[in-house]
Amino acid sequence: MFGWFRPTCPCDPSAKQWVEKRLAWLVKQFGLHIMLERAVVLPTPEFFPDDWDGSPQAARRMFSRVCEYMGVAEDDVELELFNHLDPTSGFAAGTWSGAGDDIEPEKFDHFDPISGFATGKWSGAKERWRKGVIRLERSTLDRPADLVGTMAHELAHQLLLGQGRLDADAFDNELLTDLTAAYHGFGVFLANNPRKSTGELHYWPGTRLRRPEYLSEPMLGYAMAHIAWFRDEDWPTWAGHLRWAPRGVFKQGLRFLQQTHDSSLQPVRFRS
Repeated sequence: MFGWFRPTCPCDPSAKQWVEKRLAWLVKQFGLHIMLERAVVLPTPEFFPDDWDGSPQAARRMFSRVCEYMGVAEDDVELELFNHLDPTSGFAAGTWSGAGDDIEPEKFDHFDPISGFATGKWSGAKERWRKGVIRLERSTLDRPADLVGTMAHELAHQLLLGQGRLDADAFDNELLTDLTAAYHGFGVFLANNPRKSTGELHYWPGTRLRRPEYLSEPMLGYAMAHIAWFRDEDWPTWAGHLRWAPRGVFKQGLRFLQQTHDSSLQPVRFRS
């Protein structure tokens, strides 16, 4: 009667517009079949059947599977691990890599113990024939679910920056990297990760609304709601793997799309 029960989008207007616009961009870049058919990767033996003992060898087996699910050729990237950071210095206390090479510690991102998210860094090269390099903080081998999310995020950098789809100076570089990982099936891992989304807060272009550095919980939930909506899934089984808070946001976003169809990115069945 008064609009009390009208479904609402979990995102503010600028974030809503960005999610829809960038999902449409990803459809053009990678194909609609990814959204319609790509399996949502879950923390289950179906997707990760290998034994996990927290070793570098186990991490490499995991990395191979994440490469496969992300659609990145494993020959195009190298995986390197480095030891935990010394909190007094802010630099890596030591390094490890598959090739046994020493790596300069200043090349690593700083580890944020408050964020709870595995530290990772992708780096490319000016020469297109050279491989991309993904460096991961070694202490995160104790948190395999977090490690999967980090691997997917860094491999998304390979798809966007390493393959020349995106300028590294784009204002939404990290946002789009998160969205790309979710688009390729890793939304559950990103949503369940306790990482802070704020980072260095800026504004959405042309507005005074704050823009997070990484996907916020409402933005990720709304993006994942589009995946279920496009697949005509009233309640997908993979939603049961979401933690309580992100599940609630996803449910709100899916209900909003199902009842209002208010998105600039429309499934074919709703297009006139």
